[in-house]
Amino acid sequence: MSQSELSEEDLLQRAGRGDSRAFDQLYDRMAPRLFGLLRQMLHDEREAEDILQDGFVQLWERASTFEAERSKAFTWAVMLFRHKAIDRMRMLGRRNRLVESAVLEQTILGASSHASADDEVQANERGVVVREALNELPKEQRQLIEFAFLKGLTHHVIAESMGIPLGTVKTNIRRGLLRLRDLLKGGA
Repeated sequence: MSQSELSEEDLLQRAGRGDSRAFDQLYDRMAPRLFGLLRQMLHDEREAEDILQDGFVQLWERASTFEAERSKAFTWAVMLFRHKAIDRMRMLGRRNRLVESAVLEQTILGASSHASADDEVQANERGVVVREALNELPKEQRQLIEFAFLKGLTHHVIAESMGIPLGTVKTNIRRGLLRLRDLLKGGA
């Protein structure tokens, strides 16, 4: 069987044994999809490129720990790259977290983005209220909403990376948003 016919799982396992040709093939197959995911999460092409390269270095180093019985190769890679992207977002600091809170608030509440400097304190307080309401949601709903609205992942990417059906992702996000709306109306 030629390397072009091997599955991503086989290529990852071969890379884990030091096969650089298998790793090159794996890079060619996965890099475009992973770059798209990172670009969606980070909203910055240059940051996405950096994480893509760092992620593949880590993938090479950790390939030997991949267990095909536990997950698909792409799902395993997505989780590895997602963690690197989250670490980068944390490193970028408080400003990004405030922007993410504002995006989530706008998405959920349909708020306009015309806040003046005088409204900044009020916006921060609303962000705290939204975060508290999010924390009251069941863990899976909260996590899916955060992936979709804070990290900008599509429902398809969420379903594939978490290994759950697309319909389950959509249903839980919808239920979570409805519950969140009710929590926010009650707290307003």
